[in-house]
Amino acid sequence: MKIKTFKVDNFIIGKQKTIFLIAEIGINHNGKFDLCKKMIIIAAKSGANAVKLQTIDPNESYLKNTPSYKEFLNKNFNDEELYKLKEITEKLGLVFFSTPGDFKSLERLKKIGVKLIKISSGLSTNIPLIEQVSKFNIPMIISTGMAYESEIRESVAAAKKFSNKGVAVLKCTSLYPAPDKTINLNSITTLRNKLKIPIGYSDHSIDDLVVCGAVSLGASIIEKH
Repeated sequence: MKIKTFKVDNFIIGKQKTIFLIAEIGINHNGKFDLCKKMIIIAAKSGANAVKLQTIDPNESYLKNTPSYKEFLNKNFNDEELYKLKEITEKLGLVFFSTPGDFKSLERLKKIGVKLIKISSGLSTNIPLIEQVSKFNIPMIISTGMAYESEIRESVAAAKKFSNKGVAVLKCTSLYPAPDKTINLNSITTLRNKLKIPIGYSDHSIDDLVVCGAVSLGASIIEKH
């Protein structure tokens, strides 16, 4: 079965016998530049191919005083800090990218020149946001936690609407941590057969066993939280 691969920097995503390994930093840096820099360096030493942050303006994405608003408040880097983190990452030979939580954050990521965009499970049905990434001609990876097959197909179609830069999908169970009985790795094979694009796995489990199983079933991307 032919899978439509795509290139990000020097890495061909979806190429047989290769894994694009993403170290998910998210907002675990707590908005502290030096801590994020340290995490990037450790990710490089661990063998990761990329690091991923979350870039979210809580005033754009959440109602004030909600748990999510409080969680993301004061966790954002400014444009200069983001660009410096991107430079540090690329000097270490890794791809730097992020998950935009809103259109304003997506514009910021485009401004600093990220080579890849991640769409979170929570935004996988935000077709206008996905189409905007496509208009920017940036390849993207879409997580699929909680999405129906019809919604996944709609998201993939939106990613291809204005660009042929490439799209991949990550099988994901939206629990933190995700118990083994909720993982259902067989869906990796199902998604590969139906979508014919690179399929990966976003791992929320507490060990490495599930990751090994995902790779054995054909996952070409691993995002480790």
